[in-house]
Amino acid sequence: MYPDIIKITKWQSIIDKELQMNNPNSNNIIGFSENHSIPVDLDTQTLPFPLNCLVVCQNSTIRQELSTRLAAVTNLKVDYYTTLDNNLKNHNLVILVVDNNDPNAKHDIEMIAKRNINFILLADNIGNELIRTAVHYKVKDIISPHDTENALVHSLLESANELMQASKIAPLYTIINGKPGSGASFITSCLGEISANISDEEIAIIDADLNYGSLTDTFNFDANYYLTDALNELDKLDNTAIKSMMLKRDNLSLLASKPYTQINTNPQTLGCLDQLAWKVKLNHDLVLVDLSRGLESFTIPVLNLSSKILIVVQQNILNLREAKVLIQQLTQHLGINAEKLHIIVNRYSAKNSNISLNDIKKVLGIDSLYVVSNNYQLANAGIDSGSPLLKVADHKVIQNEVSHIIGELFSIALPEKPTLLSKIFRRL
Repeated sequence: MYPDIIKITKWQSIIDKELQMNNPNSNNIIGFSENHSIPVDLDTQTLPFPLNCLVVCQNSTIRQELSTRLAAVTNLKVDYYTTLDNNLKNHNLVILVVDNNDPNAKHDIEMIAKRNINFILLADNIGNELIRTAVHYKVKDIISPHDTENALVHSLLESANELMQASKIAPLYTIINGKPGSGASFITSCLGEISANISDEEIAIIDADLNYGSLTDTFNFDANYYLTDALNELDKLDNTAIKSMMLKRDNLSLLASKPYTQINTNPQTLGCLDQLAWKVKLNHDLVLVDLSRGLESFTIPVLNLSSKILIVVQQNILNLREAKVLIQQLTQHLGINAEKLHIIVNRYSAKNSNISLNDIKKVLGIDSLYVVSNNYQLANAGIDSGSPLLKVADHKVIQNEVSHIIGELFSIALPEKPTLLSKIFRRL
């Protein structure tokens, strides 16, 4: 190691010099290149809640214009049909393009309202009776097909916000390695297992490591359905299917990843990972995503979806150097707020390193920092037992450290500790 490096100013300067961190525009950054970074598209309209929209339109010209317009809106999935028929399944918004001569318009509005689905009318020169029908069934907006540029996106945002307020949405926390091999999968399994153990809420884990997915073995599950299967069947996954597809132990659920499937999977399919994550969020109380492999193009939307990002590091200069590059990518190139970032120092030892926790905070520029103690034998024994922690003797120190992280960062309801009075009254 570096026994002569004692002060933070000395070894931080080594890291900064190697990475040229004093020049954020440098292309000479180990592990990443400015030419391959993914810029933030400030012009893209992003909905705060996923909309599965059905557009009913017989006019091919208008349909093409809508297709072009709506393609720029993220978190929006659109299906196009010429008639309503029985196409309302799995949609939470309908855009109905009508004119005054449409004999089915009134019936279509009534059918949409019967299913309790929000709808928007795109219409010109429609009669008062049709307007009264639409208003009676609480139409969200009536917009001219020639005025969709701003008005339609505004209506979509209002519909998304309304659905978000009416839905129970689980927070999503992403666990990512600052440097490969830092232990993100182990930390994810501990966080998931202990969260499920100390609460009654439904905890879901998504193993998004499509090359080395190991959580199935960690939890001693026998999987026959995987994340890539779910992505291929995304349109068919309703609330019941989302819950039944996951491996389950009490209130802990896992969506497994089969090793080495990424190279055999269509990149376009992988690009739907954030849509799948949304469906999992809507059916659980807390969602953890293991991104131990680090940044990949198909995982970036999940990072943007995350309430918090937990970066797992270890106490050595090489590890911290790569973690600092990761943080730069997240904040400077992907536009993620640094307040979302939290550091977990895995295999922490106060005795065996010249790098202190304060040193790590200063180098990485993140004040929110937690530790999981160094106990390699314990971690391996837990994994070998098919439960990463709770079934292993002498696990209390790490369990308490992970429980502290959960209590500080996770939005789950924990049972109240019994007081002396509650114990006395319980006996009466």
